Amino acid sequence: MLDAPSLIRRHRLAARLSQRELARRAGTSAATLNRYESGRVDPTVSTLNRILHASLPPRRRWASVAELAPAIAGELRRGSATAAWRHTAGEFLDDHLRASAADVSLAVADAPAATGDARADALAAALAEYVCALHGMPPPPWAQAPIEVTPWWFVAGAAFHAQALRESPPSFARRGIFVTAGAVERV
Repeated sequence: MLDAPSLIRRHRLAARLSQRELARRAGTSAATLNRYESGRVDPTVSTLNRILHASLPPRRRWASVAELAPAIAGELRRGSATAAWRHTAGEFLDDHLRASAADVSLAVADAPAATGDARADALAAALAEYVCALHGMPPPPWAQAPIEVTPWWFVAGAAFHAQALRESPPSFARRGIFVTAGAVERV
């Protein structure tokens, strides 16, 4: 069972936010947030997610994998797998490799909607599983669904395929996504 009051309080305190500031960021009143945090009123799941996401540091371009997946698909539609890695996956990794476990938990909690591009869906799931593994957390159930893609290489030419085969983290390799260690160890 989800303990919404504890989650809200823990995330608010971890973010060093007052109830008033968190309420402002989440688009609600301080009085309403107080009622949620004290357990007098139960927030809906979407309201809880909005409040928890509002506690994340504002520097993040994509606070969650659910927000990231459509951006990956958009880069792929524009024909740039390199941009899909560099400008979406890479930025997400930059933000989340050193994030707290609580932030990572929020970032991967919501399953992204299917993008219509199996590569984007597979990369989103791989990123969720990878950041969870780095934080010693189990990946979310949605990230465990098998997604098959044609082998996909994020390397500068076929000369680096062998290196990517050796170095790809399991969360990427099992989905047919091959990267070098340097691509994922960005921070």
